[in-house]
Formats: sequence, C-alpha cells, structure tokens
Amino acid sequence: DMTVIPAEQPRGPMQPLGEDAQIVKRSAQANQRAPLLVFVLGETARSQNFSLNGYPRETNPLLAKENVISFSQVSSCGTSTAESLPCMFSHLGRTAFAKRSNEFENMLDVLQRAGYAVLWIDNQSGCKGQCVRIPTAYTSDLKLPEYCQTGECRDTVMLARIDAELAKLPEERRARGTVVVLHQMGSHGPAYFKRTPTEFKTFQPECTDSSLSQCERAQVVNAYDNTILFTDYFLSRVIGWLKTQDKNAGAMLYVSDHGESLGEKNMYLHGLPYSVAPPEQTTVPMITWLSPSFEQFSRVSTRCLQSQ
Repeated sequence: DMTVIPAEQPRGPMQPLGEDAQIVKRSAQANQRAPLLVFVLGETARSQNFSLNGYPRETNPLLAKENVISFSQVSSCGTSTAESLPCMFSHLGRTAFAKRSNEFENMLDVLQRAGYAVLWIDNQSGCKGQCVRIPTAYTSDLKLPEYCQTGECRDTVMLARIDAELAKLPEERRARGTVVVLHQMGSHGPAYFKRTPTEFKTFQPECTDSSLSQCERAQVVNAYDNTILFTDYFLSRVIGWLKTQDKNAGAMLYVSDHGESLGEKNMYLHGLPYSVAPPEQTTVPMITWLSPSFEQFSRVSTRCLQSQ
C-alpha cells in the first residue's frame, strides 16, 4: 500500500473475545453435512468494474453463469489493506475500530475457540495480525512454475494447495465445520499488468508501466479490468472446487478489502482518508455462492436474497 498508517501500532493489551463461544447443536437430521465456508478476501477490487453490478464491459463472464448474488452497495472498512483487513474481522464497526484503545481477538479466533477448523491461505502480504493464532499457509513464494512466475504466484495457486492444507487440520474440528480464508493478490497495483496471465489480457492495449501517469488512462483501465476478469476466473474455480466437496455443505463469500481510483478526478490507487475518499476507493464487490446443502444448513435462501 502507498500509505503508511501510524495508527496501526498496537493499542493496549490484547483482549479476549467470545470466550463462551460454542457451536449451536444442529438438528439430528442424518443428511446434515458439516459447513465448509470459503471466504475469499479480495484485494483492490472496486465494485464499479464488475459486470455483475452493471459495468458495460463483460468482466464477470464466468460468475454470470453461476447462481451467485452480487451485493452492489457495500462499503469497505478502510481505504488500505493495513486499515481495512483487521477491521473486517473485528467485532467493532468502522468508526469504533478506528478509535479503539485495545487490541481484540477477532472473528477467526472466536470460530476456532467454538470448535471449528479454521485456516488462512495467503497469496499476498500476510494477514495483518488476523491469522497469528490459527493455522496458516503462505503461497506467494512457492516455486510452482505452473502458477508462479516473476517472483509471485497467481491466486489459483491457493486452490492447488487447499486440499493438502485442509488435510493437516484436526479431523474432529472438520467434522463440525470449516472456515478457510483465501487472501488474494487480486488487483494489487500499480503494476496491474503483472497480475494476469497472457490468456486473460482481453482488454488491450494494457498499461505496462508501474508509474500509471506515464500511460493513457484507457490503458490503465484495460490493465485493471483484466485483473477483474482473472478474479472472475479464480472465483469460478473456487465455486467449482466447492461443488466437488460433496461431504460438506459448501459456500463462498467474496469481498474486497478496498477499492481503487483509476484516474477519476486525476486520482490513482487508494489510501485517502476515509472522510474524503471517493466512492471508487470505498465501494467494494461482495458476492456469495451457496450450495443447496448450505442453504438448508444456514436457512438462507439465494432465491429469497435475489428477490430483495
């Protein structure tokens, strides 16, 4: 991120959270499968460039074929990863999180304490303190030629590792349910062109300069839109993987940490103070996919959500 936020020094001692957390006993129906939720933590994706949300370019051709819900009015918790990511897993709202005088355990700690299997797979710059007490795997520096070139790995590498990493988790926890966070490289700038393999460079010509002001704005947008196209592919692959997990009730929740300015009012990148940040930096995509068995387990209906 472009901004260094002095506020990110630890504030006071770590406070426990949800010490009484436990999993509610499910009904004794024999067909109840253990839930498996994949939370895809997006990076620098702005809602405005998703064709699911009305963008005229087709940036979501694969998700459009799936039974997903795209929530188009979602605001981020901050305008940078350092700010937003810990806030997303906090029990405090955005304003209370900014003013907090203590550090707290987070949602993943509570899920783990309750007895679920919890896993963080990171293909980026780490979890900003959110995964320090749960099992974690890092993929960004793996040397897998199929997924990794030029010192970074495509987000699909996380799916190449997910089965092996899940297998390391205690079986008795997995029998109760599993939550996996996949932290994307996503649309991390300014070198958007580095984030996509050749076959996803649909929008041309692409800005191939890390100094965005050296490119025409249209080329910057092309390079960025190609990253959204690749995220569309990655999310469709996550859904595809979940469909193969037939012992579980699978679901995906995707949400990005913050958005991005792509030259509107001559602004680029992100990290402006929230009070003055434009909507491009704070309006983020949020997409859910629920398997029929997860709908049954959670009593949340995709059709009902779509109608509202």
